[in-house]
Amino acid sequence: MNQFLQQLTNNVLVLGLALFAIVLGFFSLIYLNKRRKMLHRERMAALIKGLHYAGVAQDVFGKAKPGVTNHLLSGLRWLLGAIGLGGALGGFTFMQPGGTLFEAGRSALAAAVPAAIGLAHLTFYWLSGRKKATATVRPASRPGFYMPTYRPAPRS
Repeated sequence: MNQFLQQLTNNVLVLGLALFAIVLGFFSLIYLNKRRKMLHRERMAALIKGLHYAGVAQDVFGKAKPGVTNHLLSGLRWLLGAIGLGGALGGFTFMQPGGTLFEAGRSALAAAVPAAIGLAHLTFYWLSGRKKATATVRPASRPGFYMPTYRPAPRS
């Protein structure tokens, strides 16, 4: 009886989760279809009135491009997280009865991947900073602000 109840509970749980996913999928399809129709109606109404409907650019709602300093912060987070993970794993292994320093170092090696990701972020930040610094240097022959002017071609 207990095993039957456990199987029934597992089946009901799986069925409930599957039903939730299906309902969520249908809801998103219906919502996207209504949104598409609404945008079409707005565009048609603007054309009927003789207006140009440009809509809203997708860039307005998009995320801003991350700056180079985000790579510095990400690199430090990854690197410090790797140091913490390596220290925790190595310390835990070393504190176990019969734990050796070699085993602690081997278990702390799991932090090598996040440390490599952090170093890659920091390297990119360093290289981008150098490229930006060399690009903004002005030549010594033209100090100050230089703005090219438009000169029309002479008529013949």
